[in-house]
Amino acid sequence: MQKNPFENLKKLLILKDKIDYYAIFKIGNLLYALKTNIIKEIMSSSEKKELPNTPEYIVGVINKDNQPITLIDLKRLVNDEFQEYNEKMYVINFIFDKKNYGFFTKEIVDIIPVDIGILKDVGEEMQEFYFVDKIFSFNGEIVLIINIEKILKNKTPV
Repeated sequence: MQKNPFENLKKLLILKDKIDYYAIFKIGNLLYALKTNIIKEIMSSSEKKELPNTPEYIVGVINKDNQPITLIDLKRLVNDEFQEYNEKMYVINFIFDKKNYGFFTKEIVDIIPVDIGILKDVGEEMQEFYFVDKIFSFNGEIVLIINIEKILKNKTPV
């Protein structure tokens, strides 16, 4: 009996609404994830210009194709440390409210499909991570899923 060549496609179509894709990246010792549907591109770092009168977690702006990309330091959001931005970084450029933003990191870990059924709500023990809604496990480590709106809609105590 021949195997149905569309069997895998059928499985993908059934699972389509139950799977989200995430880019996983590391900052310090923590793994973060961002949904790929809002990511415009992952690019090498470029020269940064300072932005006056912005919150401390906004570390500057870079220019890509005449489009400004506002850089956000996730490490600064969690504690009083700054992450050094340099030429060895990657910028995860994403769009929110029709504006370009970017998280910068030394390490892009992977881009993976995640079954939404395995996502767990964040508990009280993670209050300092106010911008994280859900978590999941990847290779034995906890990954924090970023809720961009919680960072950029000024619902923060920053």
